[in-house]
Amino acid sequence: MDMVMPKLPQLLTTAVGFLLFVWVLAKFAWGPILNLLDQRREKIESDFKAAESNLAESEQLKHEFELKLSDIKVIEREKVQEAVKKGEQLSESIVTKARHQAEEVKHKAEQDIDMELHKAQLELRDSVVDMAIGAAEKVIGERLDDELHRKLILQYIEQVGEQPHA
Repeated sequence: MDMVMPKLPQLLTTAVGFLLFVWVLAKFAWGPILNLLDQRREKIESDFKAAESNLAESEQLKHEFELKLSDIKVIEREKVQEAVKKGEQLSESIVTKARHQAEEVKHKAEQDIDMELHKAQLELRDSVVDMAIGAAEKVIGERLDDELHRKLILQYIEQVGEQPHA
C-alpha cells in the first residue's frame, strides 16, 4: 500500500514545483505566448479587413470598367456610323462626278456629231455642185464658166435648203 498512497512531502514538493512552474510560465512564457497569439489574431483581422477593402475596391474598379466599356461601345457605334456616313458621301461624290463626266462626254460627242454632219453637208454640197457642173457641161457640150455655175448652183441649193420639208 505504500505505493498507492503518496507521501506528504512528495506531494507538497510536487505541488510547490507545479505552482512554481506555473508562476514561471505565467511570468515569462504566458505573456510572450499570449502576445504572439494576440499579434497573430490582429494580423489575421488586418489581413481580413485588407481583403474586404481590396474586394470593395475591385468591385468599384469593375463597375468603373463596365462604365468605360459601355462608353467605348457608344464611341465605337458613333465611329461606325460616321464611317458609314463618310462612305455614303464619298459614294455620292463619285456618282455625281461620274454623271458630270458622262454629261461632258455626251456633250462633246454631240458637238463632234454636229461638226461631222456639217462637214458631210459641205462635202455633199460640193459633190452635188461638181456633178451638176459636169452634167451641164455634158449637156451643153462645152466648158462653162466654173465660177458662175458654182455660184448659181450654191444659190439654188441654199434656196432648196430654206424651203420647208414635207
